[in-house]
Amino acid sequence: MACPYEGEVELNTYEESVKVDKKLIDDWVSFNEEGGREELSITKLAKSVFQVYHKQFGKGNKLESRESYRAYATEIDGYDIFNIESKDEGKYLFSKYGWTGKNEFYVQFIDSEYMAANYKADSVTTENLRAFITENVNKEEMYSEKIEFYRKHSPEYEKVRMFMRKSGF
Repeated sequence: MACPYEGEVELNTYEESVKVDKKLIDDWVSFNEEGGREELSITKLAKSVFQVYHKQFGKGNKLESRESYRAYATEIDGYDIFNIESKDEGKYLFSKYGWTGKNEFYVQFIDSEYMAANYKADSVTTENLRAFITENVNKEEMYSEKIEFYRKHSPEYEKVRMFMRKSGF
């Protein structure tokens, strides 16, 4: 899997962010083919800011990592692009999301290889980063593969969980 692009500037401030999508506030699970899973617990921190707790489990239900982020979005050409701020490092990841069902959404991160090959700037500023992303927001190659999340304990979640169990995961 490709690595997400990590920037030192945000695309917008908390104050400039779009209101939170309240449908995202809940607990979510993504299953992977190796038998592990990722869990997100998303809460509203402010009018336009989410608090995201992220846990990654390996095969056998072993906790591999636990992270905490703040996420806040800006609208670029019809997409909500999230600034995902790590508490420790002062760096930002960027992603878009979309709904695939009532209890399902996907996340795609902006890819570091794409950025390294195509984003040429002497110094990274909010203005030139935002301009580049705006220019490329519709290019699928700028993003990583979709990661599907299911609302925990929803019918869709139970169906995928059952499928994973029957498949030996």
